[in-house]
Amino acid sequence: MRAVAVLGGGHGALATAGDLARRGFEVRLALRNRRRFAELFETGRLAMTGAAGEGVAELALVTDDPAAAARGAELVLIPLPAFAQEAMAERLPGAVTDAALVVLMPGNLGSQVMKHQLPHAVFAETATLPYGARQRGEASVALSLVAAHNPTGVYPSSETDDAIELLREVYPAVLPVENVLSAALLNSNAALHTPLVVMNAGAIEREGAFDIHVEGTTPGIKRVIAGLDDERMALRHALGYTTPDWPLMDYYADRDWFYGPGAFSRVQTNSVWREKLDFEHRYIAEDVTCGLALWASAGRFTQTPTPLTDAFLRVVSTLTGVDHYAGGRTLERLGLDPASL
Repeated sequence: MRAVAVLGGGHGALATAGDLARRGFEVRLALRNRRRFAELFETGRLAMTGAAGEGVAELALVTDDPAAAARGAELVLIPLPAFAQEAMAERLPGAVTDAALVVLMPGNLGSQVMKHQLPHAVFAETATLPYGARQRGEASVALSLVAAHNPTGVYPSSETDDAIELLREVYPAVLPVENVLSAALLNSNAALHTPLVVMNAGAIEREGAFDIHVEGTTPGIKRVIAGLDDERMALRHALGYTTPDWPLMDYYADRDWFYGPGAFSRVQTNSVWREKLDFEHRYIAEDVTCGLALWASAGRFTQTPTPLTDAFLRVVSTLTGVDHYAGGRTLERLGLDPASL
């Protein structure tokens, strides 16, 4: 396998395309915004700095048509926020063959949304984006982190062995887990980002740019993060999942975690996340609406208490004026019985 399609909208798509192209794959990149990436559309050359090395990646195709990028590709990588997955699926029928593996990075149960448009596709869903990255210009991306371990579920789960074997040709760090719900409950971003945004709301609204991972990470907020993450892990146990839980506190203690040992210290010294934030950022739109909402629904399904999850959902809904549970990616809204995966 050499040709890989990368369909996305920003930071993660740039990091994915640049890394794979520099490793020798023929990368077809689809981006939504020609104006934002004008130089890249013109040259097909992407400058990279940081954790994956320094250099320029040569892309085989840069287009704003995801179907053109995906057509004929054996592997279709979608590093896209969960709230954009359904719209992407609507542009892909006829372009994704039955033999293709569609990889959602991360997944957040996106397979259960996209399968209606792509009923014959096999999906893999990673627990985390393989990179911590931020765009640095029209044709430039900076990487702070690269995943050393990336738990991955497959839908349907009967296809796990073949899908993981194929995906490892590109990402040897992927680790199979029980199914896509197991993988979704390994995405701890809801426990990480929600307290960092909500409990730093004053600084976020006041400052022109703010780094929640450096300035916003205090001992008290970390204790709240730990409590939320404990609820995530309790849900996994209630659902019978036995693969490792990858606690967020391992990250904060610099133990071996998704991005290897020492990841928290590397973020403190090499952060790329100083930026202007608002309450429509993916830290809310994805991690609350597709993260905490899912956790709360899993708590109801398994009769597992999730008091912090429920509290943050209510606080964020008040903060934004949006009911993130009613409009969220829940087991009820998906019509999903975990046993069917």
